[in-house]
Order: sequence, then C-alpha cells, then structure tokens
Amino acid sequence: MTFGMVPSGIAHAQEPSGESDVKISDHVVTENQESFTLAMDGEEVDYKSTKTEDSFKIETVEENNEVHTFTYTKGDDYMMIDGEKVSVEIDYEVEKELTDSSSPKLLKASAWTPKYMSTGSVKISKTVKTLGTLVGVIGGTISIAALSGVTIATSTIASTVGHWASAVGLGTIAAGYAFNGKIQFKQYRTTGLVSTGYGKKLYAFRFQDVRAIGTLKGKKMDKQLKSVGSWFFNSKPY
Repeated sequence: MTFGMVPSGIAHAQEPSGESDVKISDHVVTENQESFTLAMDGEEVDYKSTKTEDSFKIETVEENNEVHTFTYTKGDDYMMIDGEKVSVEIDYEVEKELTDSSSPKLLKASAWTPKYMSTGSVKISKTVKTLGTLVGVIGGTISIAALSGVTIATSTIASTVGHWASAVGLGTIAAGYAFNGKIQFKQYRTTGLVSTGYGKKLYAFRFQDVRAIGTLKGKKMDKQLKSVGSWFFNSKPY
C-alpha cells in the first residue's frame, strides 16, 4: 500500500508539497499483535506491536539495526521510550456548543438518540530524529487511546504512520524536531436506558469522530480514524 494522497471524505489534512513515496508491506494483524514494514525514501523500518488487556510493547528496527522500544501500562501518565519516561496526557473536556446542539427534545427523542457527553484526548510530545521513533510514537499514541476504550482498527496504525511519514519527510525527521500529537475522540451515550438483551436496561455509550491530530516543524495533520463507533455498555449487561 502506498500512502501519499488522502481518500476524499475520510481524511482532512493540510497537505504539504513534495510528499514522499511511502509503502507498507508484510502487514500482519492478529488478535494481540501487529507487524509491518514501512519503506520511505530508500529506508525501511520494521514495526511490531504486542498487546495485552492493559499494556502494550512496540519495537521498531531500522535498516542499520537501530532498535527502539515503546511500552505503556494502562493508568500510567507516561510511556517508556528507550528507557525514558515520556509524559502522556489523557484529558477530558465538555464542548458547550456540542452539548447544546446534541441535547435532544425530550418529547421527540428515542432512547437510542445519541447525546454528547465529553471530548477526550491522548497527548504526547517527543523529539524525533529517526523514522523508527516517529513510527513508534504515533503507533503508541493510537494504542494508548485503544487501551482507554476507544475502538480503533489495528490496521489504522499502519495507514496513519504512512500518511504522517509521507507528509513530514525524512529530512525533517533527521534534523530532530518535537512531534506534538494527540488522538482526540468524542463520547456519546444513549438519551435513555436501552435494553441489554439480558432482562435489564442500561445507558449505552459510543465514541465518534476519532481523529489523529499533530504538528511537526509546522506541518500539520488532522486525520479522521473513525467516524462513528459501535455502542457498548460500561458495565456487564447481565
């Protein structure tokens, strides 16, 4: 797969000129692992991620055998990158305009009508100098959001990394600049209690407008990873 142009209607990015030709190969996804090789401007990096229910480990290996590791455990406010603690901010805020616009008219709304609750984000800042570091930081940020309950297809990591690497180019990375990125998502719940199918009723929740947003040396990205997620219950529905 080559990531250079963004499919219309899926992503909204500020495209810089002179994008690099980025190719993803050997992409393998299983229940607990994902791996692929990213080739760009004559260089390659191998990516491998292994996850558990509350943690993950990412390893990237470059052609010169330079290895970078990224680990995170749910609940921590940092990600370990090559043995260094790098701060991770998980924030929630309420956007008033969304609260007002999504408040259903009680007499007309069905129990399943989505009601806006809050906007969350997973933020990380890290100076990157190699393609392997950039790949790991982006993959790690998406993985942290997934551990927070945001359902994102694992294949999204490869496409997002490819898009970002193409946009910034290896020359920018090699110079060593701070990458500031975040995964942003909006949480909604049903207006009323809905049937769980187990003889009781609960509020159901879902995430909408999940986006990867970031900057590196003035180059910006704002890519939608998922429009609307599936409904789920916060507690066991039985």
